[in-house]
Amino acid sequence: MEEQEINLADYFWILWRRKWIVILTFLVAVVLAFLVARLQPKQYEVTTSLVIMPPLAQEVGGRLSGPVFSPETYKNLALARDLLEEVIREIDPRRERYTVEGIQEAMKVTVEQTAAKDFPGQFPLYLRVTFRGTKPQELRTLAESWAKHFIARNAEIFTTKTAQSFEYVLEAFNQVEQELLAKEGERVELLQNNPVQVLEAEVAVLQREYESYLRDLQQKRNELVSKEATLSALQARLAEEPEFLVLERSVSNEALWNFLAQGTDPQKLATLPSLVLQDQQLNSVHMSLRAQLASTQVAVETLRREIAHLEEALTVTEKALLEKQASLVELKTRIEQIDRDISVLKGFYTTLASRLQDARLAKAETAACIRLVEAPVTPTRPVGTRLSLSLATAGVLGLFLGVFLAFFLHWLQTGPRPEEKTGTENPKPEA
Repeated sequence: MEEQEINLADYFWILWRRKWIVILTFLVAVVLAFLVARLQPKQYEVTTSLVIMPPLAQEVGGRLSGPVFSPETYKNLALARDLLEEVIREIDPRRERYTVEGIQEAMKVTVEQTAAKDFPGQFPLYLRVTFRGTKPQELRTLAESWAKHFIARNAEIFTTKTAQSFEYVLEAFNQVEQELLAKEGERVELLQNNPVQVLEAEVAVLQREYESYLRDLQQKRNELVSKEATLSALQARLAEEPEFLVLERSVSNEALWNFLAQGTDPQKLATLPSLVLQDQQLNSVHMSLRAQLASTQVAVETLRREIAHLEEALTVTEKALLEKQASLVELKTRIEQIDRDISVLKGFYTTLASRLQDARLAKAETAACIRLVEAPVTPTRPVGTRLSLSLATAGVLGLFLGVFLAFFLHWLQTGPRPEEKTGTENPKPEA
C-alpha cells in the first residue's frame, strides 16, 4: 500500500508539473470539435412512412392465405439495389448526383411491429425510412420516388395467389372474348355470303329437274325400244309385201266376138299361144306399210334426238346438283364447326368471366396492402448536430491525449519511471 501511494503521488506530481499540456490539449480538442461542427454543411432529414397491412385473403373454410415475411425482409426490400437503380434512373438519369451506395448510406430504415391476434406474425408493419442529406428539395424528390417505386414493385408479392393471377386471367379473358367475337363475325359473314336457305332451294330445284329429266329419259327410252321393235317388224313385213299386184283376167265377150268376126278359123286359133290378159296395180298394203315405216323411222329419229338432249341435260343437271350438294354439305359442316367453336369459347368465356370477377375482388381487397401514411415534406430546418455531445466527446478525448502527452514528455526527459530508480528513498519530484 505504501509503494502504491508513493507511485500515485509521483504520477500526480508529473501531471501537475505538465498541467498546461493537458489543459492545452483539452482546449485544442474542444475548439477543433466546435469548428468542425460549425464548418460542416447543414444536414437535413426527410422521412416517409409506409404501413404494410396483412396481405391475407379469406378462403373457403375460413382459412387465411397470403405471404408473410419477417421485418428484416422488408428492410432488405427497402434497400434493394434494383429498386434504388430505378429511383436513380427516374430522378438522376445522368447519374451525376446519386449512386446506389450513396443512397443506401443516406437511408435509415426502421420497422415497427404491432401484434395482432387475428393474423399470423406481427401485423401491421410500420416501415419508416429517413433520408439524410444537404439539399432539402432533392431529399424530398428522392423520398417520393423511392416510396412510389417501393409500392409499385412490392405490392404484387404481398397479394394473394388469386389477386396475382388477375393480369393473366384478364389477358386470357380478353383473348377468348376476341376469338369469340371473331368466330361469331365469321359465322355471320359466312351466312351472308352463302345463305343456307337459298342454297337449299337451289338444290331442291335441281333435284326436281334431275328427277324430271331422269323420268322423261326413261320414258323416252322405253318408247324408243317400242318404236324400234315396230320399225323392225314393219321392215320385215314390207320386205314380204310386193309394191305392185298383177291381175290375170279373161277376154271380154265383146272382144271375143269382134275377134271371131274377123274370120279366124279354128286352125289359126290353135296356132295362137294361150291368151292371158294381166293387169298391174299398186299394192295398197305395201304403200300403207311404207307410210307406217316412214312415220316410225321419223318417230325413232325424233326419240333418239330427244334422248340425246335429255341425257345431256341430265348430265349437266347432275353435275350442278352434285356441286350444289357438296357446297351445301361443306357450308353446313363449316357452320357446325364454327358453332362448336363458339360453344367451346362461350364455355371458356363464362369460366374466365367468373374467375376474372374473383380475381378482381381479391385484388381490390389486397390492393392497398402497402399504404403511404406519411408523405415526404421538404424540411425547413437542419437537423440538430448535437454540439454538446460532440464537445464532450472531444473534451474527453483531449484529456486522454493530454495525459498521454504529459507522461510521454516526462519519460523522454527523465528516462526510466520513478519506481525503477535505485535506492530506498523516494525523492520528491522537482518543483
